[in-house]
Amino acid sequence: MNDLSHLSDATALVTGANGFIGSHLVDQLLASGCAVHGLVRQSSDLKWLDASQVYLHKVDLARPDFEIPVLEEMDYIFHCAGLTKAKSRSVYFAVNATACSNLYEQCQKRAGKVKGIVHLSSLAATGPSPQGGLVDETTPCRPVTFYGQSKLAGEEVALRFSDSLPVTVLRPPVVYGPREENFFTFIKLVHKGWGLQIGKAGKELSLIYVADMVQAMLTACHPSQQRGCSYFVTDGRVHVWEHVAKECARIMNVRLKTLKIPEGVLHPIALLFEAWASFSSQPALFDRQRMIDIQQSSWSASPEKFFEAVGFEPQYELSRGLAQTIQWYQQQKWF
Repeated sequence: MNDLSHLSDATALVTGANGFIGSHLVDQLLASGCAVHGLVRQSSDLKWLDASQVYLHKVDLARPDFEIPVLEEMDYIFHCAGLTKAKSRSVYFAVNATACSNLYEQCQKRAGKVKGIVHLSSLAATGPSPQGGLVDETTPCRPVTFYGQSKLAGEEVALRFSDSLPVTVLRPPVVYGPREENFFTFIKLVHKGWGLQIGKAGKELSLIYVADMVQAMLTACHPSQQRGCSYFVTDGRVHVWEHVAKECARIMNVRLKTLKIPEGVLHPIALLFEAWASFSSQPALFDRQRMIDIQQSSWSASPEKFFEAVGFEPQYELSRGLAQTIQWYQQQKWF
């Protein structure tokens, strides 16, 4: 299903509208004829948003007393806001879980009038997959990080409201594309001629290009879709990090050398970064939680249930998505 006519002349709310996925979602909503309201923090960087086209509201979801303005006007709600890095478990939960209760309690005032709500979760809420295998919607959730635990708790909050609100939960894996900064670090290393291998080779992962992720969200909010469901959304393939690096190198015409890093050095490096971060208000760029992520042999999921339920088909296979991403980085002079 690629029909987005349900969005024409509708009004949508996007939390985390200035973020990587949120800003791409805003662009597509506007292109679909939707009036868009975005929730952003007071300190948010708004470089990816056109303030002349989006109604922006400064709301801090970390505050327990936050209020959502103009909620009575909303036809569709996309909850994209969340923390991917934080200094403590309690901070993760405050934004990724506790804030969801306040959000959906306020949305409940529009019960029967809101046409669709998409709650953006993460593969991390389920946890890693066995190497050579895939998790799916029947897999018991065993998140291994504070981030994953908080995203699972947020899902549980959202689904508790699904009897009265049209909530659909989507669990993406790594999402890549223009504007993304974490994946850019990986591509920048390849651009310098290095393919990073941490621990054993052959670590697997699922991916999805941001345009496909946005299309999945817009399709999932269609009023005809079944509610109260959780779905994995990927590009339908399982990738290996070394192959992703080689494909990036091919696109950039770079000769690649493998930089092998033993997993044993991750712990002292994480402690060092955490020590530095203790003198800052910002979380560490790399910490023991991120180390747990990296140590897993596979982060792979099956999107078949979602594909069948909504008739969704990704348009970007890996080489096309990477080529678009790298071209954008080059045009923006990121390297």
